[in-house]
Amino acid sequence: MSEYTYEEKEGFDGQKVRVLGPTYEKGKPEGKQDWTEKIDSREGAMDYLRTALRYWYSKEWFGSEKRKKEA
Repeated sequence: MSEYTYEEKEGFDGQKVRVLGPTYEKGKPEGKQDWTEKIDSREGAMDYLRTALRYWYSKEWFGSEKRKKEA
């Protein structure tokens, strides 16, 4: 997949815009992938859990995830 396909679409302001077309590989997955296989040690699992807990329960979020007013 060395070359990308582009499509011409109309933007909100009515001008023509060149956008990137589909970039996925055609076909179906050959089987399920277990995310736990990517973690190779206990320390790796603990790092994953620390990151996940920080993501859900921390006040320090980034980008569009950060709310201006807390729920």
